[in-house]
Amino acid sequence: MTVVASAATRSGSLVALGLVLVLGSCGGGGAGDDGDDDGGADGDGGGGDGGGGADAAPALPVCVPTCVTAADCATGPVGSIVDANNYACDGGQCRWLGCLSTAECVATYGTQAWTCEAAFGTTVPTCWPTCATVSQCANPNSPILGADNYACDGGKCRWTGCNDTAECTAANMSSAWTCRATGTIMSCLHTCTTPTDCATSSAPYDADNYDCVGGVCQYTGCNTTAECMTVDPDWVCD
Repeated sequence: MTVVASAATRSGSLVALGLVLVLGSCGGGGAGDDGDDDGGADGDGGGGDGGGGADAAPALPVCVPTCVTAADCATGPVGSIVDANNYACDGGQCRWLGCLSTAECVATYGTQAWTCEAAFGTTVPTCWPTCATVSQCANPNSPILGADNYACDGGKCRWTGCNDTAECTAANMSSAWTCRATGTIMSCLHTCTTPTDCATSSAPYDADNYDCVGGVCQYTGCNTTAECMTVDPDWVCD
C-alpha cells in the first residue's frame, strides 16, 4: 500500500483528473480507484507523481475500463491530458498514452508551471511541476509534501519520499502507518498484523486482495472481473 505523493502542489490539487483510471495504483487502489480508500494521504498516480516511475511496483491484475474506441476512455475536456487523444483502445481496454504536449499540462492544471516529459523512470510522457528551487515544489498543507520531501531535478519537481514515520502518521491522521523503503524510495505504508487490517469496504480492495508482509500491507491485485464490476460495470480485472 505505497503512498505516492503527487507533485501537483502549486494549484493545491493532489488529484490528477482520474489518470489512475488507466495507470492503475497497485498500492491500495486499482485502476479506476483514486487510491483514497486505503486512507492514504494521496494515492493518485498520474500527472507528475512525485514518487518517480523507476520504483513502480511489479504489474498486478487491476481493474481497468473497457472500450470500443478511444473516445470511450476520455474523462476530461478537450485539450486536457485525459481527453480521447491521450488514450488508445487496445484489445478492448483503455491505455493512457501520456501527455502529448506541455500545453496539455498547462491546460489541465491551470498554471504555466508544468512540463510534459518522460522523466524519473516514467515510461510515458507525464506532467511534472517545474521549479527553480525546491521550495516551489512544496505543499505546506501536507506533512509528506514539504520542501524536504522534494528535489528540484532538471527544473522539475521530483518527490524524494517520506523522511520518517511521523510524517506518514500525520499525513494519514492514523498511527497505523510507517515510512519504509520501497525500491530506492521511502514510502508511507499501512501497517498490519493480518490482511483484514488492510481491507476497505470496496470489493477489489477487501481482505482477500491483500497480504500482510513484514508488518505492512501488500496489495495483491483484483481477483475477478466481478469484483471490479461492483465499482463500475464497464471495468474488468486484467
